[in-house]
Amino acid sequence: MKIRIITILYLTLIFSLNSYSTNLFKPYDTLNKKWITTKYLPKSTSDSLANIILETDSIFKRHWVNDVLFVYSESKFSDLPNKIKINLLKNDERFLFNWNGLLYSGYGMRWGRVHRGLDLYLKTGDTVVSSFDGIVRYARFNEGGYGNCIIVRHLNGLETLHGHLSKICVSENQFVKAGNLIGLGGSTGRSDGPHLHFETRFLDFSFDPYLLIDKNTRNLISDTLVINKDIITSYKYPSDAPKIYKKYNNKKRNKYSKRSKKNRYKSKSSSQSKKHKGSVSKSKKINKKTINKSKIRNNTNKSSKSKTNSKSKTNSKSKTNSKSKTNSKTKIK
Repeated sequence: MKIRIITILYLTLIFSLNSYSTNLFKPYDTLNKKWITTKYLPKSTSDSLANIILETDSIFKRHWVNDVLFVYSESKFSDLPNKIKINLLKNDERFLFNWNGLLYSGYGMRWGRVHRGLDLYLKTGDTVVSSFDGIVRYARFNEGGYGNCIIVRHLNGLETLHGHLSKICVSENQFVKAGNLIGLGGSTGRSDGPHLHFETRFLDFSFDPYLLIDKNTRNLISDTLVINKDIITSYKYPSDAPKIYKKYNNKKRNKYSKRSKKNRYKSKSSSQSKKHKGSVSKSKKINKKTINKSKIRNNTNKSSKSKTNSKSKTNSKSKTNSKSKTNSKTKIK
C-alpha cells in the first residue's frame, strides 16, 4: 500500500514539473507568430512594377547599387533637417513585423559599442518577410558580419536590413509586398545562435525600429513617422565607432599595454611632481635624481663584478701554481 502511494506521488510530481517547464520555456519551444505570409504577385507584374518604379521614382533613381551594403555616402548628418517626417503607408499598403515572441537584444549601447538594430528570436528555417512594400536592393552574403543579408528599399524611403539568414529567397531588383517571404532565419555571419538582426535606416543613418513600431501590439504607432535629428545616430556605418567606444578601447589598451622605459620614467616623474605639487623645474630635478641614482647603482654593480672576476683569476692562478709544484716534487722523487 505504501509503495503504491509513493509511486502515485512521484508520478504527480514529475507531471507538475514537466508542465511548469513547458510553460516557462514556451517562447523558445513554440513560435508565438500572429501573422501570415502573403502570396507573391505574378512574376510578369512584379517585374514590370519594379522597372517602372526604378525608372520613375526619385527615391529609387539615385544611389541604387546592388553590390554595396550602404550607398548614401554623399549624405551628411549636417544636411539632415531638425525634424524628419516620413509617410510610412501609401494607398492600400500595410505593415508586417517579424515578431516570433521574444526580443534578444534592443537598439543602443551594447558591450562598449552601438548595436544598430533589434535581435529578434527565431529558429533556423523560420520565415522572414518584408515589412513594407518595396524593391530588394541587396541580397547576398556579407563578409562584414551580417552573413546572408537582404536590404529592401521601401516606397516610403526607408531601408530595412535583415541579417544572419540561412537562405535568401529573393533576387535583387525584385518587387516585394509587405508580408512576402524574402528569406529564412539562421545564424550566418558573426552570430552566436539563430536570430534575426533587423535594422531600420534613413539615408544610411540607423535609428531605433521601436520609434515606429508599438512594443505591445507590434503594429505601427502611426502612419506618419516624425523623428528628431538628435535621435538618429550621427555615425552611419559599423566602422565609424562613436566616441564612447573609442574612449572605452583606449582605457583598456592603456591599462593592459606594456609600457616602454621612457614612458615609465615619464609616469614616475608625473606622479612624483603631483605629490610634491611643484613646478616643472622640481619635476626635472626629481628626474635627474632618479637618473643619477640609477647610474650609481650601475657603477656599483660593475665594480662588484670586476672584483669578483679578479678574485676568480687569482684563485685559478694559485691553483695552477700548487698543481705544478706537486708535479715537480713527484718527478724529483
